[in-house]
Amino acid sequence: MTNHPQQPGKYDAVLGGQDQNSQFAAVLGGIEGVKLRLNNSHPQVRIAALPQALNYGEMGLDLVIQALNDESDEVKNVAYGLLETRTEAKVKEALIIFEDAQLKSAVGMDYRTLREFLKARKWKEADEETRRVMLAVAKREKEGWLDYNSIVNFPCADLRTIDQLWVKYSNGKFGFSVQKKIYQGLGGTREREVEIWENFGNKSEIWEKLREYHTEIWEKFGDKVGWRNTGRLYYWLGYNNITFDIKAPEGHLPAAKINASGGATGRLEDSNRGLLFSRRSDL
Repeated sequence: MTNHPQQPGKYDAVLGGQDQNSQFAAVLGGIEGVKLRLNNSHPQVRIAALPQALNYGEMGLDLVIQALNDESDEVKNVAYGLLETRTEAKVKEALIIFEDAQLKSAVGMDYRTLREFLKARKWKEADEETRRVMLAVAKREKEGWLDYNSIVNFPCADLRTIDQLWVKYSNGKFGFSVQKKIYQGLGGTREREVEIWENFGNKSEIWEKLREYHTEIWEKFGDKVGWRNTGRLYYWLGYNNITFDIKAPEGHLPAAKINASGGATGRLEDSNRGLLFSRRSDL
């Protein structure tokens, strides 16, 4: 016999004398209990309630759809994961709205093409699109590369959107934030980058310091992410030798060329990217 949606059912947890005000207390009451947990101030309580909501038909499904607008990104992402394989028309419509809302840009850049390439696992096309949109956002299409000012002033919203798309559709294997973690693990720091770029007035001195830092950190990074042929001395791969496949090493992509040397086909000797990693909290 089917339970009434307002009454406790077999999917409801039993309090067993627990304090209902406790952060992770279970709640009786069928769909009403689920609603109560979804209104809890603690994200983890709301997350735990989402799968339970789907046990209550259309009413529960509507609650999960509503959770796409939760204030917590973690809750929204769990709700998205529960809905992304469903086929109901209202779910598909809600997911389209949700996905488009995540493509934030401070300059009105359209990231839907990048998203579609990544969703289809067209890694090379996605990498080329990444370079295109970054140059467009920075208004550096004519120059074809990002200089110091354009990197440090690159809009936070756009940098996050590009990175989050890569991370999401590679299941955490690719993305600027993934590369940043590797870079920092090798000893790369924001302080070192800022010191080199901002505290040396003489240009030749800057490049001398950059070369020292490059040898110490950047070559190790290139080895780690698979951008260098470690069997040869100081041999960086050209862009055309990049592995556009999910089987590539962690952090291998995006390899989008944003430095001055070699244009879009030159070596990935891209120490400018260290500046990108030096952004405080954007990645």
